[in-house]
Amino acid sequence: MTANVIVTVEREFDIPRPQVFRAWTVPAELAQWRGSPGWHVETESLSGDARPGGRHHHVKVRESDNHRVVTDGVYTEFFEPDVFVSSERISGDPGIDPNRPLELRVEFTKMGRNDTLVRIIQGPYEPDVAGWHGEGWEKELNRLAAYLDRTGGQETIR
Repeated sequence: MTANVIVTVEREFDIPRPQVFRAWTVPAELAQWRGSPGWHVETESLSGDARPGGRHHHVKVRESDNHRVVTDGVYTEFFEPDVFVSSERISGDPGIDPNRPLELRVEFTKMGRNDTLVRIIQGPYEPDVAGWHGEGWEKELNRLAAYLDRTGGQETIR
């Protein structure tokens, strides 16, 4: 098989773009919501240098068996609060070849007065795992929505 499928997932939030963008790019905020249900981000694994060429790193841990998925990325584009693009190597996920980078593009579009449309575009994936990863992003966006609802998008963790 050839990794040739791009996953696109969208969700609109009733929160202004700067707060939603920050939830993605400030490591301490990212740790509050990343991962599907039953997973968490190891806070001691977090690092991030939010600029073009900056590196970021996090480890997600499945709570049932402590299985770890490691993400190492480099921002190739970074335009706050509009978009970031990252070239990522992911290890520990059986559906992803850790030797082939994935591209993650996250767009933040202002909708109406204060809403933000988040569009995630990631790949390439192998065709047989792309759907599972799209579902995973939908679950993570549910967690992001709950985090933003709890904090009103006003979390000040730095």
